[in-house]
Amino acid sequence: MQQLPKLVIADEMVIVRDAISERLSAANSAEVVGTAEDGYSAIKVCKLKNPDILLMDISLTRPSGKETFRKLREAMPDLKIILTSSDASQADVFSLLSFGAVGYVPKQAKHADFVHAISSATLGYMCIPAEYMGKFTSLRNNVSRSGNIFGLSPREMEILEACTTGYTTKEIADKFSISPRTVETHRCAIYRKTSCHNMQDLNKLADQL
Repeated sequence: MQQLPKLVIADEMVIVRDAISERLSAANSAEVVGTAEDGYSAIKVCKLKNPDILLMDISLTRPSGKETFRKLREAMPDLKIILTSSDASQADVFSLLSFGAVGYVPKQAKHADFVHAISSATLGYMCIPAEYMGKFTSLRNNVSRSGNIFGLSPREMEILEACTTGYTTKEIADKFSISPRTVETHRCAIYRKTSCHNMQDLNKLADQL
């Protein structure tokens, strides 16, 4: 009998952890060896249980999903990490896939999709919903063209860095010898390209670049 892959599920909501665990166990697709409610417990459980696969909500806290992902990739490079979320941006998903995640399953997906993702990871394949592929191709082209997933120009990257550092519009204008109006034009372009709406969004964005 083929041995089932060992799986850890990391999600802040116990009802989600239990539901996914029951679905995968019923389908006989994985042996759930542990669960975690935040980033620290996910790291601890993975190091203790040494699973083959981690199904991880991108929205984990203490630390963030991205930091948890980074720490686990460094500590356990052979661990296959499948991402899940109910509202993650496509840019966030693409970023983590680019750094080694092996798949993404929206929480709204059918239980068969979770089973398929686990099977794909076990066989060494990546699993991504078809509706995401077009956007990912666009994001990849942005990286090739501009060096970042949002297609920001070098000047826009400079403006973004200055904004998130705390410079005022006038200070940014003086720094780059441009008019305040031009600064605002660049800022509007940054908002449009990144789908950010305020400075808080921009500060979060800066962590991805």
